Amino acid sequence: LRQRHLQAIADELNTDLVKFRLDTPTRRAHFLGQIKRESPDLSGAAESLNYTPQGLKIFSYYAKNPEEAQADGRLESKGPDGKKKVTRAANQEAIANKVYGARMGNIDKPGFGWKYRGRGIKQLTGLSNYEAFNSQYPQYWSGKEDFVTNPDLVVKFPYTLRSAIYFWVENFCWKYADGGINDASIDAVTKIVNPGEITNHKKGKYKPHEDPVLLRRINVKLAYAADRKSVV
Repeated sequence: LRQRHLQAIADELNTDLVKFRLDTPTRRAHFLGQIKRESPDLSGAAESLNYTPQGLKIFSYYAKNPEEAQADGRLESKGPDGKKKVTRAANQEAIANKVYGARMGNIDKPGFGWKYRGRGIKQLTGLSNYEAFNSQYPQYWSGKEDFVTNPDLVVKFPYTLRSAIYFWVENFCWKYADGGINDASIDAVTKIVNPGEITNHKKGKYKPHEDPVLLRRINVKLAYAADRKSVV
């Protein structure tokens, strides 16, 4: 099943590598490395907001409102066997509405943070981004899909991948990727894909083995090595 999914991704990308600005090994490595971080299994499933109270503090809203982090986050305790047990599930809908409620075009409309939470291999997030994808979609593909009315379409293939392609092209990620397979260029793309990670990385908020900025660097370099190996 996984192999078929990976082949479907490759087939979709190969429909027009030039138009998608994926026509060099360097560009493909940056693209694949970034989406691997955004959606590790490349399924494009809807964003998980299953955070503990401490984990929620990476978001500025909860950093400013720690008591709400305690109220909304997932609670755990250790059982007699020493294993962690969830004693209260995270209130993911409340988390999304608070974190994204007044951002990315949601205009603080009730429920819009949750409705337009991250989906797709790029994790398209926020009403304004769904609207932009909806508007630009016909420039790249045929069809009359409405991602604003039905945002859950973005978790279905091929839209889950097409949303990532759209973002890659429209935000000129490929230009920064052309800087090469090096930390500076990878970070420049990351700053477009997820600027909050760059900010938190610079502030030292991540443990080294969990730092998404470092993980994106690894992903891109591995993708480049694999691409080069495939053409040898």
